[in-house]
Amino acid sequence: MLKRNNIMILLILVCIALSGCGTTSSGEGTPTRSSEEVLSTVQAYAEQTRQVTMQTIPPTPVTPSPTVPQDTPTPEQTATPSVPLVTADYNAFVREGPDESYRNIDFLLEGQTAEVTGQYMNEETGTWWYIRRIEGGKDGWVWNGAVTFAGNPGVVPHLEPPEKED
Repeated sequence: MLKRNNIMILLILVCIALSGCGTTSSGEGTPTRSSEEVLSTVQAYAEQTRQVTMQTIPPTPVTPSPTVPQDTPTPEQTATPSVPLVTADYNAFVREGPDESYRNIDFLLEGQTAEVTGQYMNEETGTWWYIRRIEGGKDGWVWNGAVTFAGNPGVVPHLEPPEKED
């Protein structure tokens, strides 16, 4: 590419030099140069062109706009409890067994916590947890959708539901 540009420059310079070698309208001729003089002039221009270094203008650095640091609280680490726990998301029934067809025996009030000592997977309603009350109240079954579970569900034993009383 650079060689092609040099040749083009050389040809342009030769044309310019030769265009001045004509006669004027008064009929007088201009002094002519020999081909060696023209060639040496063109070669000198070509050499000067080769020696010119093409510099790219560096991009203008973009000054970042000042930003106000956001105060974001660092989340507190919560340890996984060694004993699985549930916390009631809303007032939830505590039942005799893992289904809505079992009798209500108590409430786990919103925010209350209980230990999980067993689980049962009901095909129709999902997972139920057998809870042991930490605060006052009766132990029994709560539906997973009414509580938030914390801990390792793999350590909670599977229990069979009790017989229903008529």
